[in-house]
Amino acid sequence: MALMALMFSAGALAADDIRLRNMQLITMGHKTYLQGTGVNVSGRDLENVAIDLDILKAGKIVGSRVIEARAIGADEAWRIWLPIDIDGSDGFRVRTIRAVGASSGGVAVH
Repeated sequence: MALMALMFSAGALAADDIRLRNMQLITMGHKTYLQGTGVNVSGRDLENVAIDLDILKAGKIVGSRVIEARAIGADEAWRIWLPIDIDGSDGFRVRTIRAVGASSGGVAVH
């Protein structure tokens, strides 16, 4: 099992309202997955969260993926498990995080 760990703390809505923890690429057999935890630290319910990722191979962007989560309560955490179907991918980078607050209807991008 190959394991590459990257930790991110990314913001959305205001100062660091979405936090990503323990994000890592893992390879099991011949398949690669991105796993980790997303946490809504905004203090309010979110209708939708979208995390845009660049998939890397030897430091170059070879693809992109989007992680989406819906109906995330205040202070709630959710598990991220995303198959990465790009041969030889060995890293990732968070490009943007978009979130829609359940009560405000506003969108923030970071």
